[in-house]
Amino acid sequence: MATESELQFDGWTVNRVSGEITRGGRASRLPQQPLRILVELFDHAGEVVTREQLVKVLWPAGIVDFDNGLNVAMRKLRVALDDVGDVPRYIETLPRVGYRFIDRAPAAAIEPPAPARRHPPRGGLALMVGLLALAAAVAVGWWIGTDNPVTVASAAPARARHVPGVRAQELYLEGLHQRSRRDIDANNLALEKFEAALGEDSEYAEAWAAFGETLSGTVVRLKLPPAEGVPKARAAVERAIALDSELADGHIALAQIAMDFDKDFVAAKRELDRAMQLNDKSPRLWHNLAMWHGHLGHLDEALAAIRTARQIEPMRLLYVGNYGMLLYEARRYEEVIAFMKPVAEANPKFDNAHAVLGRALMATGDFAGALEHLRAREYPGLGQGDLGVLYAKMGRRDDALREIEGLEERRKRGYGLSYDQALIYVALGDLDKACEKLARAVTDYSLLVNWMRLEPRLDPLRERQCFADAEKRLYAEKGPAP
Repeated sequence: MATESELQFDGWTVNRVSGEITRGGRASRLPQQPLRILVELFDHAGEVVTREQLVKVLWPAGIVDFDNGLNVAMRKLRVALDDVGDVPRYIETLPRVGYRFIDRAPAAAIEPPAPARRHPPRGGLALMVGLLALAAAVAVGWWIGTDNPVTVASAAPARARHVPGVRAQELYLEGLHQRSRRDIDANNLALEKFEAALGEDSEYAEAWAAFGETLSGTVVRLKLPPAEGVPKARAAVERAIALDSELADGHIALAQIAMDFDKDFVAAKRELDRAMQLNDKSPRLWHNLAMWHGHLGHLDEALAAIRTARQIEPMRLLYVGNYGMLLYEARRYEEVIAFMKPVAEANPKFDNAHAVLGRALMATGDFAGALEHLRAREYPGLGQGDLGVLYAKMGRRDDALREIEGLEERRKRGYGLSYDQALIYVALGDLDKACEKLARAVTDYSLLVNWMRLEPRLDPLRERQCFADAEKRLYAEKGPAP
């Protein structure tokens, strides 16, 4: 019997205070945040509860990255209630608005009464069976004789997708949460969570994809040498696709590896197209598509794709920062400054915001402002040459040369930094040296070389043969880009 301290629905009993949840003799405990979400939705069953309402319930004092935290807590609740299918059992999602608890009555209460049994007239049963058989035969013949893609073979049940255990799913979700944090560098924590999830369930395709993508991101941020990180990332992503060829995240991650490290834009587009067929609502798909267009110099298409990513997931700082970067590549410097300054102020540890702001301020001649933001980065990541470019523009030649020397030491340890060196040499006016470094950047895992078609700081090289040679080799080596 239900009490005021309990929620009861569809066989579930949930204690409002302790979070103890039982059904069919099985008992577990909900963490506090998923429990608070469930109580709020249950108490407003049938009504739309906005994301803003839930944020106030979970974090009354307010936090910066609440959007991702809400997603993680909601996912944990769905896992606990076994409500993770395409059709919601208890919690309906209204994209970018909120959620609604589906007030399910016990199954016995909603079953319609059985109709009174009617006996066919004598001799009618055989006739009825014969007519049904004839109708079925005609229907099958009609379907086979048309161009309709539904065939007799398609009626076979689809292969059941692997469902990981609750603990593996919780570790996977914790990994996603750690990966998206900006208050601390939680990248290694994310990798540990994904590895733990795979330790619980080695057939967990989503965890393999996330593990590979996070490894790839570690290389992108220059925290792991490409020769060490890329093969591991590729193996993890390929394992994910082998386990589930229809996992969009796997194809998205493979596209990123092909684009950033292989410089194979044809293969990258092929994987993105496949992911689009599987899940065109993935924000990461649209983000990576934006990067692909940007690398090829398609600015309008890149901006449109990154806007779509932000519309689907507006609070993700990765998409916010790279939208600002695309505005910079479009040379819309004042827009960059107006857009990114509030982001940097609200998220002082978001290094990418400081990097993009620094480049835009540098382009407008505000060297003091650029220096402030470039020095505010805890770790430069991509854009390791930005400070050297700024020193060169400020006339601090010796400081700029010291930055080049530091980059060379890191390059010898296996990091792709020739492109950053080229940018500094351009700023110093040594275009011959810049050409030499640009030629090497195409083959040494320099990640930012992919932006050479748009980068404003390379303008002095555009009329030189070395630029044309590097461009031809970068974009045509794997075959003509789409």
